[in-house]
Amino acid sequence: MSEQTEKKILSPEQAVQAACILFELNTREQDLLEMAQRAGVPCDDEASRRALTREWYGFVHAAVVYGLMAQASNQVMAEYLRSTRTLLSQMAGYTPEQIESFIDDTFSSYIRLMAQNQQKQCPSLFYQRLVGEGALETLPKERVAFLSGMMAITMCAILDKLGQYEFGVE
Repeated sequence: MSEQTEKKILSPEQAVQAACILFELNTREQDLLEMAQRAGVPCDDEASRRALTREWYGFVHAAVVYGLMAQASNQVMAEYLRSTRTLLSQMAGYTPEQIESFIDDTFSSYIRLMAQNQQKQCPSLFYQRLVGEGALETLPKERVAFLSGMMAITMCAILDKLGQYEFGVE
């Protein structure tokens, strides 16, 4: 007999707050820099750190949206997407133009893969955008495996956490 735990019911406002917290927890700068070094992604200068941050934000934001698409109402999705603008301006200092570019380019690249159930292509896209075309073949396999594992763990953690809740509607 399996024990079923009762899921906590979140209001739309609480659900958006939870999604924002998941985004913040999975985009800590120090963790990101350590991951990049182990994965062989450049992060030595300001420009490469900005590019790395933007790319990881795109992946994590897409993972949160993907999880919400499976679990939450359209209202929660819309509110989370709206709150993204505030998150990006506060966390990364993005201008409105940078936010639009992030949504249209970085985020959309990852969410497209996820929506097509092609999550396994995310590490390739990540390396391609940060290190260049063909870089994946030249990197040591353990670095690629590390990044692939980190991306899979991050996505699973987000999906698992969102799966622990019921999402109410107003």
